[in-house]
Amino acid sequence: MSDHDALAEWDAAYVLGALTPADRRRFEAHLEECARCRAAVGELVPMPGLLARAGAPDAAPPAPPADLLDRMRERERRRVRGVRARIAGWAAAAAVALALAIGVPAAMEAPDEPDVTVALESAAMSVEVGLEPVAWGTRLVIRCEYPDAGYGYGAGAGYALVVTDVDGRSQQVSTWGAMPGRAVELEAATSLPVERIASLAVRAEGGDILMSVPVPREG
Repeated sequence: MSDHDALAEWDAAYVLGALTPADRRRFEAHLEECARCRAAVGELVPMPGLLARAGAPDAAPPAPPADLLDRMRERERRRVRGVRARIAGWAAAAAVALALAIGVPAAMEAPDEPDVTVALESAAMSVEVGLEPVAWGTRLVIRCEYPDAGYGYGAGAGYALVVTDVDGRSQQVSTWGAMPGRAVELEAATSLPVERIASLAVRAEGGDILMSVPVPREG
């Protein structure tokens, strides 16, 4: 729906006086440029008078509620608010799309490749690492869960995630502190492509490797 189509829905609200002052000015500015909407408003102009003068014949059913016109106006106000919210949402979405189009050149887009999830587990904790290929390497999403606080580590214990490539070179990509009985979620990054990552390991702050697992390969 275009901006014109959205504003065209305000004709009844305008005639009934249900628009806010700001929306009324906006709609009147639109009417100056749109003959079709001016014609639509012209057709609706008699409506408030007809509603006010509506009378019932002798055998007519009971008259409509006295607040019918007010209720119609309120319904139009709600509908206009919904239309205005949709317009704002479209504008925000368009701005985000434009920012993405400007900020990410086509040549920098990552190739289509499925994400890889690697799970590392021990009695004291479990770590799940999602590997997402990106243009500049790999984004790692880490979730570390501590089942309980009964394994001798305190809130000050530190851990590190270590990535080892297919040539045997290792690099530390993230560190975090233990939170017994809770879960830690964080992100890390490496310039290595996913296909160059051979294994992942969690290392204690003292240097000991607590758990290690190879990265699965397709096929």
